[in-house]
Amino acid sequence: MRVLFVIHELALNGAVTALLAQAGALAAQGARVSVLTPTLTGEAAALREAFTEAGVTLITSADTADHDIAVGCTVFATDALAALAGRLPFVWWIHEGMAGVRHVLGHVDGMRLLGAAARLVFPARATAEQVWGGLLLGLPPGRVEVIPALVPPPVPGPAAEKPAGRLRVLCVGSVYPRKRQADLVAAVTALGPAAPVECVFAGSVVRLDAPGDRLAAADTERFRFPGGLAPDSVQALYRSADIFALPSGEESLPIAPIEAAWHGLPLVLSDLPGHAGLWRHGLTALLHPPGDVELLAWSLRMLIESPRLRGRLGAAARTVADRFGPARTTGLFSALLAEVLAARAA
Repeated sequence: MRVLFVIHELALNGAVTALLAQAGALAAQGARVSVLTPTLTGEAAALREAFTEAGVTLITSADTADHDIAVGCTVFATDALAALAGRLPFVWWIHEGMAGVRHVLGHVDGMRLLGAAARLVFPARATAEQVWGGLLLGLPPGRVEVIPALVPPPVPGPAAEKPAGRLRVLCVGSVYPRKRQADLVAAVTALGPAAPVECVFAGSVVRLDAPGDRLAAADTERFRFPGGLAPDSVQALYRSADIFALPSGEESLPIAPIEAAWHGLPLVLSDLPGHAGLWRHGLTALLHPPGDVELLAWSLRMLIESPRLRGRLGAAARTVADRFGPARTTGLFSALLAEVLAARAA
């Protein structure tokens, strides 16, 4: 099988990480895997070497005769998919929630490509039904698939250093308004200066909203922003953390909480449609309505004060992470591609 993945960047983010894991797994099974991107430099090309090491060929232009099937990764592959549509069967692997819906509605080829895709793949059923459902109503039955992202278990390694006597709250993801990291800064500040906690935000800083920007600048010992980090450095932070928090206002099914769950960390998350059936309040995570800083602070305080609760929720999260291992997800993805190709041949 000759698979052409299409994506707009190779940056340090969840969609690219999911692509790296899935493309590498297919290559390891014997598929010939290429990734089509624009010419990339700087942070947009941060994971270039990781793809090459995984046995994936990186290209900036594609001859459709050299490939059997294309997979568009994220809605931001719209332009490249429009150029391939009709020349190759294609699957659209959609990672985004409402931001993706708005992008498709605003793109001249967006709705046409939704109808032309052999399959539309979403990471969670709630995302497909509750967020994208209105755009998918007219599609033929069987066009939509739900395949969890491949999030492999971590390998052993060293933990990052942290201050003695403090618990570490870790948030992984680019810092910008949609992820509402400013809410986490405000919640940690509300715990008071005596709370034995520091907060690390691993991800490129685009913008931290007010008043989070002011609060973080006023307490640089408590709030750390190391920027975009290589995967090994992020894993070291997971190993050093005590609590994982992601207060996003909008997501599809973010990968960072699953990575944290593999490490047995208790999770504090906003209650989003993509989390339905996966992260359950009080059972596998602590959830709060997006933007509710008071409840976010309450969840953090409960975990800080109760090692037993941290252990129980961390163990429960670890069982959820098992669903995203390679044995299941790579098999589902391979079977989907084979099914599309068989249908085309028939």
